[in-house]
Amino acid sequence: MSLKALKMHRGDLTFRGDYLEEDTYRLPEIDTLMKEPLSIINYAGSTLQFKGFSDIKRGCLGPFGATSRSSRSTANNADSLRMNKQETSRLGEAGAFLIQKLMKVAGAVDPSNWEALDRYSQSQKDSIIEGVTLLLEENRNDEFRSVDELDSIAQYEDRWAARLVNLLDGLQGRGEVADQVLSFLETSLTKKPVIPPSAYRFSLMTDYGEIIIGDTTASHYDGDLFVVIDPGGNDTYDINLDGVGHQTYIIDYSGDDVYNFPRNRISPYFFGGSIIVDYNGDDTYDAGSFSLGSGLFGVGVLWDAAGNDKYFGDTFTQGAGCFGVGILRDDAGNDLYQGALFAQGFGFVDGIGVLLDSDGNDTYFAGGKYKDILRYKDHYLSLSQGFAYGIRPKMSAGVGLLIDKSGNDVYVSDIFGQGSSYWYGLGVLSDGAGNDQYVSFQYAQGAATHMTLGILYDVSGDDIYSAKGVSQGCGHDRAAGILVDLDGNDSYNAFDLSQAAGSANGMGILADIRGADAYVVRSDQNTQGYGQPRRDYGSIGIFIDLGGKDGYAGGQGRDSTWWSDSKWGVGIDK
Repeated sequence: MSLKALKMHRGDLTFRGDYLEEDTYRLPEIDTLMKEPLSIINYAGSTLQFKGFSDIKRGCLGPFGATSRSSRSTANNADSLRMNKQETSRLGEAGAFLIQKLMKVAGAVDPSNWEALDRYSQSQKDSIIEGVTLLLEENRNDEFRSVDELDSIAQYEDRWAARLVNLLDGLQGRGEVADQVLSFLETSLTKKPVIPPSAYRFSLMTDYGEIIIGDTTASHYDGDLFVVIDPGGNDTYDINLDGVGHQTYIIDYSGDDVYNFPRNRISPYFFGGSIIVDYNGDDTYDAGSFSLGSGLFGVGVLWDAAGNDKYFGDTFTQGAGCFGVGILRDDAGNDLYQGALFAQGFGFVDGIGVLLDSDGNDTYFAGGKYKDILRYKDHYLSLSQGFAYGIRPKMSAGVGLLIDKSGNDVYVSDIFGQGSSYWYGLGVLSDGAGNDQYVSFQYAQGAATHMTLGILYDVSGDDIYSAKGVSQGCGHDRAAGILVDLDGNDSYNAFDLSQAAGSANGMGILADIRGADAYVVRSDQNTQGYGQPRRDYGSIGIFIDLGGKDGYAGGQGRDSTWWSDSKWGVGIDK
């Protein structure tokens, strides 16, 4: 009905693929989705069916080419561990099998087995490490620098980005390794491996580091941890690592545990990886950057199966991927997630980042540390909560997914977040059920800027959406931003360029299917179904409300009517 009112058809909702030359990091599925952007609605809904790592592997690594574009790293047979009869007997069959499997995973993750790295000298590897870190990090002191100083920093970063384009050519993320890691988690750790008391306080040194099995008392582990298996107790993990290429594998059975991760400027897991599995307890994860389920040219997984947990991180954390895969999975409990930047389901170049929370009343906060000094004096960058980010125009973004299946949740971000993306990527925030609150300022809640895709998809509950602008179903510059809410008595509040707004040849859609809803905007010029003429053709804004007695204030919308005050914008309230 909306398209017919605009004298259009579904085929007009597409983006051409020949605006510019495709870079080598573009995920194949992104180009397909750009041609049929409405298909991201079905994809966002399908993510809520994820139940375990096999679903994540099938729904992320497969469709987005992470396996086919892998480095084909293989584990060396020598990485399997040989134990004598006494050690095997003490560990028991399940314990010995688990350790053997962990060693095979370590062999696969080992950067020396990554064949694609063989062509790089050590100085080139150092340049990759320094350059990518530079592109991901922010400095709080930048807000006190002059305009000339900031311009010099920006030019310096641009030179590094241009250098990395050539240096990284052909070095795709470690999809095959991610496939092996997720298969290991699904097949070997879905049920707790049986560790007999005879294996308590076991220690064995390997080429990768020490394997430690603790006991059921409160234990303290510190230093360069490789493998720790702890049967119980309120434990503390102080992980201290130097350099890069490290691997850490921790399996904790129960207890209210505290995990303290490194705060190095350079990630110790760059080219490496980590797996943290905690089966039960109210746990605290305290980290700086590049941890808590982050894959930086590697694979990182954090899986917490139960408990009211707290996750604290800085940058590139809580489900973040860059030339790799990062996953944070939490199965139950009322959890708190707090990050500053590039967090909570974030996909950078050739990366996939996933945060999957299955149950509980959860709180997500991203921002509050690094000011958005180029635009505002009093707002902070977030680029989080189902967000994908690329380096324009040199390197396309990856995929960022934040999936929360149930609970009364609160999402807070500031600049960029909540199912949004920038430059040829896909950002998704999918929420299954509950009375949720979404609070952000700009570029959020189903927003896409510069040839990219973003969606916020909410199934049910009486939800509240608050933002300033370029939000709530907004596409800017040949991009598609979509907000879909299937059910509930919802409230939407925005200032401008929101609630189904297309800008600069973009496409913005807001669709609310059922419920008595309230829509408030400050501007009636570019909201609630707005599309502007721009360049060679127009922009499209489609606002749809299909049920309930709705209220409108400040904009063009009215209950039980349709309207069109811009050339390619339309609103329908049935």
